[in-house]
Amino acid sequence: MKLRARFFVAAAAFSFVLVSGVRGACAQQPEAQAGPVWPKLSQPQRDEAMRFGDDFKQFIGRAKSELTFVVEAVKLVEAGGFKKWPASPRKADVVPGSRWYAVNRDRTIVAFIVGSDPLSGGARIVNTHNDSVRLELKPKPFRQSFDIQLLDTTTHGQLKNYQWVNRPLALVGRVSKADGTSVTVDIGHAAGDPVLLIPDLAPHVDKDFLERKNRDVIGTEELDPILASTADAAMKALKDQYGLTRDDFLSADLQIVPAQMPVDVGLDHQLVGAYGHDDRSNGFAAFRAVLDVKNPRKTAIAYGVNNEEVNSWTTGVNSEWFRTLLAEIIAAQDGTFNDLTLRHALRASQVLVSDCTTALNPDFPQPFLPDGSARLGWGLVFKEYGAGRQADAEFFAQVRRLLTENGVHWQTHSYKAGYGGGTIAQWFANADIDAIDVGIGVLSMHSPMDVSAKVDLWELYRGFKAFLGAPMPAAASTSAR
Repeated sequence: MKLRARFFVAAAAFSFVLVSGVRGACAQQPEAQAGPVWPKLSQPQRDEAMRFGDDFKQFIGRAKSELTFVVEAVKLVEAGGFKKWPASPRKADVVPGSRWYAVNRDRTIVAFIVGSDPLSGGARIVNTHNDSVRLELKPKPFRQSFDIQLLDTTTHGQLKNYQWVNRPLALVGRVSKADGTSVTVDIGHAAGDPVLLIPDLAPHVDKDFLERKNRDVIGTEELDPILASTADAAMKALKDQYGLTRDDFLSADLQIVPAQMPVDVGLDHQLVGAYGHDDRSNGFAAFRAVLDVKNPRKTAIAYGVNNEEVNSWTTGVNSEWFRTLLAEIIAAQDGTFNDLTLRHALRASQVLVSDCTTALNPDFPQPFLPDGSARLGWGLVFKEYGAGRQADAEFFAQVRRLLTENGVHWQTHSYKAGYGGGTIAQWFANADIDAIDVGIGVLSMHSPMDVSAKVDLWELYRGFKAFLGAPMPAAASTSAR
């Protein structure tokens, strides 16, 4: 009887200690209810978030293709003390804290800071992609219709064709000529520049087209913008300004993008309307975050790839270029290299694969989960897809704890059955790297004018900093959903 009494006393004491410990832990790291982030910020934090959003507008207005994204990212990291990765790296190049960047074919970029631990023990990676939905030129793009010179186009990524008509369009990119020279083209952005435009039918004459369904209102083969009033005028202008001939367009990387520059949306200036949020908004946050990393324990990497919208190629995530770069770092640190070392390094690494997701649309809420979809202004987003396409619970818990401890506001997003897109997280998962999808919520995604919240982009940047090992200010209460 005495033994039984001692047991109940001990059990009660253990329960009191356990509950007290849990309460103590919760008191140290509270997870507040989800909701708008802006009311929870101090005035200095609000000022910082607005400045970050304005910096983003300037950046994304210049970075309207993967080529120009890399150009702008290089400017950014070079100003932060990063140097171009040498062709033959040595041990002296990989001392802890050294800052490097590498570029693959002008369309993919990595910026990294060498950690105090060797890379063979793993890295912290933030991955984004540099391409966005757009119109591209066919190899023989010149087409006349009733004397008007048009450009024959195709699409890059999934877009709604009708959104691209009756709006100013710019032609940007690079033409590589057979003699080895190249010409950079940018028509539609400078003051006084002409623009391209895809004309639609007036309501007086479109009755034969009214039965077309949403996605077919404008056919893909009808997305042909006006280049000039005549073929002769078009070719003369291209020859006079850029020295280009028809044959030069066979090896051209030219894109048709919205000519409009980023703007604030709403009277409170808290939202940004701009082309190319998906995914250059997350890319901007990643490369801004790696600038703030000083002496990380794990090598900190910002990695922006190409062609996520259409599958991979030499500059995409499936390319061996990134693995080769990691192998070069390991060989420089260790003085030797073997494939097993790289495999162990990948296994010990962690990655945030950052891409945009669809935020709940206030005009069209039907496809969204009222209590499960991302909201504008509620912080960075963890995307939980299900169906085997999400992080292990253990890794999610680790990242969640890290953000909470550093006062980063976050939320989760999932889709109704039958909805949703994909990401390139599977490449990292297939490489045996712990990966989770994060990003920001966006309205009008894949349109010529996406809309995001400045505070979400700022929270994403802060989350990247915490993950990569940058020093963070004292934590405040956070949001979790």
